[in-house]
Amino acid sequence: GHWIGRLSPGNPARRVNSLNVSDPEDDLEIAARLERMRGCFEDHHVPFHLRVTPLTPAAMLAHVDMLEWLTSGETDVWLLPLDGRVEDDPVAPPPITDDIGIRRVSLHDWIAAFGDIGGTRPETVTPVALDRLAASLARVAVPLVCLVASRRSGVPIAAGIAIADGPYLGIYDLAVAPEIRRQGVGARMIAALLAQGRAHACRCAWLQVVRDNLPARALYDRFGFVHGYSYHYRHPPGGRAAV
Repeated sequence: GHWIGRLSPGNPARRVNSLNVSDPEDDLEIAARLERMRGCFEDHHVPFHLRVTPLTPAAMLAHVDMLEWLTSGETDVWLLPLDGRVEDDPVAPPPITDDIGIRRVSLHDWIAAFGDIGGTRPETVTPVALDRLAASLARVAVPLVCLVASRRSGVPIAAGIAIADGPYLGIYDLAVAPEIRRQGVGARMIAALLAQGRAHACRCAWLQVVRDNLPARALYDRFGFVHGYSYHYRHPPGGRAAV
């Protein structure tokens, strides 16, 4: 039906390791179908998570409530209309300082920079996680926007990636080296990604931010992003919750 099991063993992101339902009316045989899905995840040694969105059937939520499934990963999706303006040079905006500049790179170079920076958290830059991430992104059928901020010496200090999917610019990962955080680099990367979205004629940008990431939420708020919808995860008690 409209139940989609996303599996990416080795990738720590729950977005690609969870059950997603795209029709709130698809609520037949919930118990049996959940057990089949759980078995599939177990076969691949991936912790089972149900991603709860506004499209999740109410009967499914009532069922997992009855089973006392736990809640984790409260996240908001934020939206920003793009006005269609194209910056003078969206590929290479002015440097943050005389020593730092932003450029668009290949996926291969972006993965290398993401790993060198340390990713968004340690588990995202293990060899297996980087290989799986690269393989997944290589299969994306729409334009990838891979940006890296580097010092003049060539040392990467930030990496951001987005997907220009028709009218939508989806901003996925933004990683900034720990030693240069809170110095405006993240803001410059977001501005550069948005400029790329305008260059691709995108009309709306979106991103996901967890509830407890207060610095990121403050940054996106300054850009004018507004709340679109929220989601979270449910998982069986005793099961290992992924990060």
